[in-house]
Amino acid sequence: MPRPRLRRPDQPFAIQLLLAGVEFLASLRLAVIVIVSLIIVLATATFIETTFGAPAARFAVYRSWWFALLGTLLGVNVFCAAAVRFPWKRYQTGFVITHAGILVLLTGSLLTARHGIDAQLSVYEGTMNHLAFEDNLHFEIQRLPPSNAEGERVGKVVRIPFRAGPFNWRDFSTSWTHLLWAPPGKLPMLPWSLAHRDHGVVYRAGEITLEVLDYYADSRRIKGGYLGGYVSVPTGNTWIRPWQPLELNIQLGRFPGGESAAIGSRMSLPDGTRVILCAALDEFEKDAFLLSYPEGEVSEVGQVVLVHNRTRYVVPIPETENSEQRYTLGESGFEIIALSRDPRLQSVQIRLRNSEGQEDDLILFADLPEFNRPARKLRVAGAYWVDFSSVFRDRRLAFQLRPETTDGADHPRIEICQGPEEKLYYRAWRAPQFLGTGVVPLNGRVVSVDTGRGYAARIVVNTFLPFDPSRPDQEVVVPMPFRKGARMTEPRVKIRLTAGSNTQEMWLAVLPRGASAPLNFDEACRLVHGGEQIELTAKYDAVDVGFWVKLLEFQRRLDPGTNQPSHYASLVDLYVPERILKATGKELAGPVEIDPETGETLRLVHSKVLITLNHPINVIDPLTGRSYRLYQESFSGPFRPGDPIYERVVGGRNAPDELYVSTLSVNYDPGRGFKYMGSLLIVGGIIVMYLMRAYMFRPRKKEIEPESSAGKATIARGEHSDRVALLSS
Repeated sequence: MPRPRLRRPDQPFAIQLLLAGVEFLASLRLAVIVIVSLIIVLATATFIETTFGAPAARFAVYRSWWFALLGTLLGVNVFCAAAVRFPWKRYQTGFVITHAGILVLLTGSLLTARHGIDAQLSVYEGTMNHLAFEDNLHFEIQRLPPSNAEGERVGKVVRIPFRAGPFNWRDFSTSWTHLLWAPPGKLPMLPWSLAHRDHGVVYRAGEITLEVLDYYADSRRIKGGYLGGYVSVPTGNTWIRPWQPLELNIQLGRFPGGESAAIGSRMSLPDGTRVILCAALDEFEKDAFLLSYPEGEVSEVGQVVLVHNRTRYVVPIPETENSEQRYTLGESGFEIIALSRDPRLQSVQIRLRNSEGQEDDLILFADLPEFNRPARKLRVAGAYWVDFSSVFRDRRLAFQLRPETTDGADHPRIEICQGPEEKLYYRAWRAPQFLGTGVVPLNGRVVSVDTGRGYAARIVVNTFLPFDPSRPDQEVVVPMPFRKGARMTEPRVKIRLTAGSNTQEMWLAVLPRGASAPLNFDEACRLVHGGEQIELTAKYDAVDVGFWVKLLEFQRRLDPGTNQPSHYASLVDLYVPERILKATGKELAGPVEIDPETGETLRLVHSKVLITLNHPINVIDPLTGRSYRLYQESFSGPFRPGDPIYERVVGGRNAPDELYVSTLSVNYDPGRGFKYMGSLLIVGGIIVMYLMRAYMFRPRKKEIEPESSAGKATIARGEHSDRVALLSS
C-alpha cells in the first residue's frame, strides 16, 4: 500500500513539522521497530514467567511503565496508519478491519491491566469465606484514641498503596557489571531495575511520615544459626543445572547428661547429594572437622579418626560390637578404655582417659555427623567413616540398618561447618572416597564442591546467621531464598514511622491473609502523638467477591505408589447475603447459614458445585454484576488433630481426622470481551484482505480498439497502477 504524504511545500513550517510527526507515527518503519521490540519483550516475559512465576512477569514487564508506553506507541502507530489514509477505499476494507481489531485488542488489554482481578480465595473444610486476596500490599495508618487502643478498633484509617514486587530488595543488583546477568541470588539490572518499587517516603501528612527502608518478600524470625543460599547440580540426564534454594539451620540441643550441643540440619538435592550444616564451637572441633579425613581404604566396618592438638590418630575398629581392648593414641597420653559399635545406627561410642585420669565420651555417627559429640573435657573430636556401598551390597549388614539413620548413605555428602571465628568450611565424601575440604565464601561467590560423580555441586551463600551458643534464644529476622510459586510466605517491610518528635524503626510483618487485626508484636508499629495512638499495619489487598464459598469436601487422589496428587477438586456451596437478595428483588429461597464472624444471614444459591483444575465455574457478584471465574489452584494439608491450625479451625466442633484448606483462583477480566472481539476482527480483516485481493474485487482487463488502423492496442488497467501498455502489430 503506497505511503501517503501529508506535507506540501506551500504549508507553514509549523504545520509541516506537525504533519511530519504524524507521518512518522504512521510509518511502517516505526511499526517494525515497535513490533520487533514487543516480540523481544514478550519472549523475555515468557522466560521470566517460566523461571520466576507469573507475579515476577507482571512486576518486571506487564505492569511496568515502559511496557505501557510500548503498548501505547503501538496503538498510536496503528491509529495513525489508518487515519492518514482516510477516506478509505474499497480495497482497504481488510486493512481497516485489521487495524480496528488491534485497537480493540489493546483496549481490552488496558482494561485488564488497570481493572482486572487475579486473587486467591482460601477456605478450610467446613468453613466459609468471601474474601479473595491479591499479591499486592498496602499500609494502613489508623488513629486510635488511647481509651480504645486495646478495645474497639475505631478511628480514621488512611490506606497507602505499596508496590514492592515478589523479591527481596537485597536481591536487586546495582552493579553495571550485572546489566544482563547476575550471580545466583541476584537479579540483573535489566529488566528488574526498570520496575517501580515504592521506597523512601511513601506518606507524609502533617507531622506523620512513613518511610520504607527495605523489604523481604519472604522472611522468618530465626533462633540459633541459619544459612541461606542456592545450590546447583545436574538434574536427570540433562546438562541443565538449575539453582535451587538452600536453607539450613542450627538449633540449641542437649547431649545425654545435659551438655549443650549445636544440632545441625540437612537437605537432599535432586541427584541424591546430601548437604549438611553443623557447628564447631571451639577451635579443636574445627581442626577435627578439617583433619579427621580417612586414611587408606575404608571397609564396611569403618574407620575412626580422632584429632587432638591438630594431630591425627587413626583408631582400628574391631569386628565385634563391643571391645574391651585398650588402645593408646600415640604419644598423646590418651587411652581408649572402651569402644562400642552400633551396626543399626552405624555409630561408635568411645570412652577416653588422659594421663591425669580424666575421662570423657565421644559419640560418632557415620552418616549423621551433625549429631557427633566431641570429648570437650579432653578437647578431642573426630569422625567415623564407613563404606556404605559395601554395606548395602551385603544383605546381612543392610538388613541390620535403621533406614531413618542411613537413608541415602551411599550418595555424596557435603558437610558445611561453622567455625568458632564465624567462617564456613566444607568437606565432601562419597563412600568409600574422601573428596576434600575447603572454605565456603560469604561474599556471594560460587564454590564448587566435588561430588565424586564426575561433576561438582555449586554452592553460593547469600545469608549467614552464625549460631551463638551464649544467646541461643535471640531472634533475628532473615530473608528466605526466592521460591517460585511459594504461597505460605511471610513478607516483612523495614519501615521508619515518625509522628512529631517520636520515631520508631522496625521490621513490620505483613498480616496473614484473612487476619483483620495484628496478633503478634511485630505486626503493628505503634506511636503515641497528640493524645492519640498511631497504629501502622501492612496488609494484602482484599477483594470482597460478594458471595460466600463454603467448602463441603476437598477431594484428592494420589498417583499409585507415590505421594503426588493426580487429581484434586473442591465441592462447595455458594451463599449470598439475604440483604443483597432483598435489595436486588431476588426470591428468598433455600437454606440459611449464619456467618460466624459478622452474624450476617446468608442464603444458599448454588448447592454442591464441583470446582476442578480444568473445569472452572463462573459466579456473578449480585451487587456489582461482576462475573468471577473460579479455578481450583492449589491446596494445603492435611492437618491433623494436634496441629495448631487444626485446633484453631475446628474449635471443638465435629470434624474429620484430616483437614484440608483449598485455594481457589478468583479471576475477573473486564477486558475479556474486547480481547475476544479484537482477535476476531484481526482474523476477519486478514481473511477479507486475502479474498478481496485474490478473488472478489480483482479488476478485469479491458481491450480498447486504437484509432490507427495500422495495429491493435490493449490497455490493461490494474488495481494500483495507471500504466498503459500498447501492443501494436
